Order: sequence, then C-alpha cells, then structure tokens
Amino acid sequence: MSVTETMIQAKNVATQIIYDFDRQTGVADWYVFSEHTTCTIDSVAPLPVDIHEIMLSIDRKGRESEYREAEDPDGPEQYALTDEERRGLLFVSYFYPAFPI
Repeated sequence: MSVTETMIQAKNVATQIIYDFDRQTGVADWYVFSEHTTCTIDSVAPLPVDIHEIMLSIDRKGRESEYREAEDPDGPEQYALTDEERRGLLFVSYFYPAFPI
C-alpha cells in the first residue's frame, strides 16, 4: 500500500487487515481483542501475472463488501469466493513458502 523510510504498509487481501511492517525488522505488531500477535514478511517473490490479477480481484471484492454488506439485500453470499479466487489463494499458500526471503 505504501513504503516510507521506516515502514512498509501492506494489506492482507483475504482479510482486509492492514499491517505496518518495520523496514529494519520486517515485523508488524497486530492487536485483536486484546491479543498481541507479531507478523513477519516471509517472502517478496512476485506472483505470476494471472495470480496477481486474482489477488487484486479478491482485494476489490473485499473493499466493496465492506461498504455494501449493511445495505445489500442479497446478503454475504454474493461475496463468496469463486473457483478462480480459491485457486489463487491456494496457489499463494504454496508459492510464498517456496520462495522465502
């Protein structure tokens, strides 16, 4: 999302959670329900173009659902993952561990 001298701001497209990673350590602190978790950047390998496009599609869908869920008569079913989106998420779950920093 953005990069400064001290921070890399990134978003998990599947959850829409935004992380602020320290550029020196690669670590981000995350707090949810009073629980502290650290997240680390473990890969920066570029995705194949088709998978990258799928991830961008998941991100768009996530951003749109945040704004429309409350007023949408069709409910959350329309935001369910497509077969292509599932394929993309499965791909990245194997791809990034294969290309660690």
